[in-house]
Amino acid sequence: MGVIEHSVWIQAHPDEVWRVYVDPHRIPDWQTGSSVIDDVRGSAEVPGSTYSSRRGPLSARTVVLAADRPRRHSTRIRAVLGLRFTVVSALESVEGGTRLDIRVETDWPRGLGLLGRIVERAMLSRTEADKELARLTALVEGESR
Repeated sequence: MGVIEHSVWIQAHPDEVWRVYVDPHRIPDWQTGSSVIDDVRGSAEVPGSTYSSRRGPLSARTVVLAADRPRRHSTRIRAVLGLRFTVVSALESVEGGTRLDIRVETDWPRGLGLLGRIVERAMLSRTEADKELARLTALVEGESR
């Protein structure tokens, strides 16, 4: 199991960040890799709701575990090769904006060994995360003006 954490400050109220961040239909607006979201069942604010995401030939299924608007959101993602990700996001009002803290825990089948770690690193690249959070920040701040 691996853990990676990200944090970003966005000059917007937590409700405005939440509105964009947790909406599966908005994911392609800020995530890199040309994500396609489909098969949305339920709301991202209701535990048990699900959606699928695809990036090229790779696909993943996400289920909402918990949603406490606008403070906390968690999901579990089942991705390629049996990789599983648990994403816990916390939003806090700080200094006239919102701090978004994201913790991603990964788990992969034991038989994948090194291959699982390579895929995990590719999917959890800090460089890509930094790009995505910069895009999310620009999007939310642009819409909140």
